Amino acid sequence: MLAFPSVLTPALVSNSSDIIATPDQASWIAACNGLAGMCGFFILSPILQISGRKLAHISCNLPLLIGWVILTLANSIQALFAARIIQGLAIGGIYINSIIIGEYVDFRRRGCFLTIKKIAIGVGILVCHSSSLFLDWRQISMFAICLPTIGVILTLFWPESPSYLAMKGRFEECERSFIWLHGHSNLKELEHILSNQMKNKPETSFRFLIKKDFLKPILIVSLLTLLLDLCGRYYFVVYVIEIMVELIGDQSLATYCSIGADLLTVIAFTSSCFIINRYKRRTILFVFGALTVFLMFSVSLLMLLKHYKVGTNIVFLTPSFIIMQCVVVNFGLIPVSFTLIGEVFPLRYKGYSSCVSGIVFTFLYTLTLKLTPILMENTGIGGAYAIYGLSMGVSLMLLYFVVPETKDKTLQEIEDYNYFERNKLFCKEQKGFRKNININMA
Repeated sequence: MLAFPSVLTPALVSNSSDIIATPDQASWIAACNGLAGMCGFFILSPILQISGRKLAHISCNLPLLIGWVILTLANSIQALFAARIIQGLAIGGIYINSIIIGEYVDFRRRGCFLTIKKIAIGVGILVCHSSSLFLDWRQISMFAICLPTIGVILTLFWPESPSYLAMKGRFEECERSFIWLHGHSNLKELEHILSNQMKNKPETSFRFLIKKDFLKPILIVSLLTLLLDLCGRYYFVVYVIEIMVELIGDQSLATYCSIGADLLTVIAFTSSCFIINRYKRRTILFVFGALTVFLMFSVSLLMLLKHYKVGTNIVFLTPSFIIMQCVVVNFGLIPVSFTLIGEVFPLRYKGYSSCVSGIVFTFLYTLTLKLTPILMENTGIGGAYAIYGLSMGVSLMLLYFVVPETKDKTLQEIEDYNYFERNKLFCKEQKGFRKNININMA
């Protein structure tokens, strides 16, 4: 879904499609799913909080399935808008998927599994761009129907999340689900989850909206979301061919460059599993964030030199710097951001927090998709990268003061240690317990 506009938009504004659109219509078709995502968060977040993780995941896949069917059969601009808006409801699950992964997998492998999710998205983008060389957008839509269908079928065989079951007071089911997922290797974590949920009283008012443990993760996730939008996570995927055409001046060569960037993205995501497992989250975030800002300013400087015809012997490096930036953000910045997003929400507020953060996401997602072509038209690629790079620098400075370290901590430890400032003795005991487990396993 993310990469599809890069195939659909050029076809709609040319004569290569049976449906013709103006550039403004095509840009709105690309961006309208972001606005629909706001409705998706209002629908999916309550499902996550009230009905469970399984139903929430199925509800994320169904709009994708319906949207791909409509795109395959579309014969008008209105049908394309309808398909993209329906698919946009699934954007409401972008954080929900990270939350689900964080709850289902072992804390020692949580970062790796969240990164594998990014690898799958990278492979999908690569397949979409590569397929455009020999398939049209309608045929790509037809093949894409298979993926959400498989997702719905597989989800039916999942157990419900142990964290959700504990939150709902279904403690026996929670224990069975936890053992089904993790075995008997870390029952102390299960005991901690159960004991905390037994103590927690259900919220009877909306006072939690002004509590630190509700507001702080929303602030962190909002800043991480802004970082993801500014670094090119979405606008580069959608407008990569247009960016490369402006730099290179050749449509077919630009397409091959975009495929090369996609291939490097998949390699970077795959390699990032090692980085996520080895180094602390904060270290990865700020090192790769600073490097991304440097590369974006470098691109801006090179485009400025090109405009004034200064240093023409090094201007050819611009596409290389853009590809390098793509690799850097996918190697460290994007995986660690989504990993943190899947870790920082407290259990009892996950539905509400994901809804509020999702509204922020859809606003920023739509804004960047609409703003990027306007910036490129009025200030050029160099101006757009300078503005985004400066904004990224400010976001990183703010994150430095609020983002917690979450590596090798259970979700309950993160919740206790970083937000409630309680049960620190248990956190220390749990670390000692894990060390003993590792020694025995060795």
